[in-house]
Amino acid sequence: MAPQLSEDEVDDLIYSARTGEKDDLTTFLTALAEREKTSPAEILSCAKDEGKSTCLHMAAANGHLETVSLLLNQFASRPQEEKQAFLDFPNEYGNTGLHWAALSGHLPVVKLLVEAGASVAIANDKNYVPLDLAGFNEKFDVVDYFLAQSGMLEKENGEEGLSGAAGGVELEDGDEVREEVVEGEEVVEKGGVLG
Repeated sequence: MAPQLSEDEVDDLIYSARTGEKDDLTTFLTALAEREKTSPAEILSCAKDEGKSTCLHMAAANGHLETVSLLLNQFASRPQEEKQAFLDFPNEYGNTGLHWAALSGHLPVVKLLVEAGASVAIANDKNYVPLDLAGFNEKFDVVDYFLAQSGMLEKENGEEGLSGAAGGVELEDGDEVREEVVEGEEVVEKGGVLG
């Protein structure tokens, strides 16, 4: 059964994460986990404000590296799927903690989240990934980090690169097919519907 947290208890957890009050956060988590007879990770997974933002969103947005680390450590012995769900949980606008860290330019937090397995490719409701938000807000050290990470992925994938990724794409009847053909300096678009 999911932990039963009051609105005030969720507010206390979110506030402590937002302000980086690591000791208070640890105290609240421990007390709630004991009362609910569950793990601190399950408490964190249930603690969302009215906009579906979590403690991770708040700590990441405000650059509280130690608090983000504390939050992630609560999932160290949990199943990978549970940790991934926490890392990539979207708020009501589709933003993850990584989106908010990137937007605010908190490079150490961005690095920690990426190293922990946060997805850099999740788009929010405006179809922006964390890299986009960093660029829009002129957080170029974060942009450079994301671009360097993508370069490492290309090296890891060798010659397969995007060809290997594209090989896994399946089109179904009714899907639009677009092709751009470069002729000299001019790009010509061709399109159609598969079906």
